[in-house]
Amino acid sequence: MFSRQKGVALLTVLLVLAVMTTIAASFNERSRLAVRRTVNHHQLTQAYWFALSVEELAKRALKQDMEDADGTVHLQQYWATADVIYPVEGGQLIGHVDDMRSCFNLNALGQELTQAEKSENPNQKPLVQKQFQAMLEDLGMDLYLAEMTTERLHDYIDEDDRAEGSYGAEDPDYEAREVPYRAANQPLWHHSEMRTVLGISQPMYEVLKEYVCAIPGETTQVVNVNTVPVERASLLVGMFDGKLSRGQVEDLIANRPPDGWEDISKFWQESLVQGVKLDDKAKSSLVVDSKYFRLRAAAKVDNTLFRLETVLQRSGGTRFVALTRQYGGQQ
Repeated sequence: MFSRQKGVALLTVLLVLAVMTTIAASFNERSRLAVRRTVNHHQLTQAYWFALSVEELAKRALKQDMEDADGTVHLQQYWATADVIYPVEGGQLIGHVDDMRSCFNLNALGQELTQAEKSENPNQKPLVQKQFQAMLEDLGMDLYLAEMTTERLHDYIDEDDRAEGSYGAEDPDYEAREVPYRAANQPLWHHSEMRTVLGISQPMYEVLKEYVCAIPGETTQVVNVNTVPVERASLLVGMFDGKLSRGQVEDLIANRPPDGWEDISKFWQESLVQGVKLDDKAKSSLVVDSKYFRLRAAAKVDNTLFRLETVLQRSGGTRFVALTRQYGGQQ
């Protein structure tokens, strides 16, 4: 009997030890996770502020360039240095600035014909739509797909609910989808929003995202001829409404002065463009300055990576302000 009681006592002790060991292990794991969570939060906060410091560095570089350049913007300036890396304690910062006048501003596609243009020919398309469609065709789209994409982007952005042309799409078309939603009918905040436009597939988006942008609050399309890279030659083909071939545009960019054209009149003196017939409105969409820039920054602290995308606007001469910030590296 005594031996049996000893056995029960031993089992009880072992059971208590097992429970205590389990509790201790659980407590240890929770403590480890809490410490890791605290460290991660600290690193993320540090990376966030580091990323904002890259934004301040970009503003300073742009301010200095604007003060030194007499208003012209070109690719030999400090802001255009590709993928600058700054070492910091415990990590590194990376920043890259793009001129947002070297891409096609999707928000300009919401434009309508002016009264004068309607009086002249009510069936014509706004210039910006012709330019965008010409760019799409140079990128390899057939006429049908280029026209459809242009009209649907216009409908998605413009304020009315009237479908444009033969291929436009408005609320009824979006509400009929498997997951219904409505057209934005307002300017885009980021070019990635174009993925919600009917007919724009992911492969199409992967191509177009290298040529387009969305400038918040800006509904005009202006291109800086000093900052368009040769890889984006199709953009200038579009701005010339297809009246220059891609090869001609590539030659134009290849022979561009190292510091760009000092004023737009010098650009129009180039032999390649002298014979091109464009009206004053089309000519005015080509410039040699810029007021919008996009910063893509990343801050790495230990194993934590924080991405930031900021649209910077030139305001009051050489001052720059942040229009929008996107966190997480939207593509």
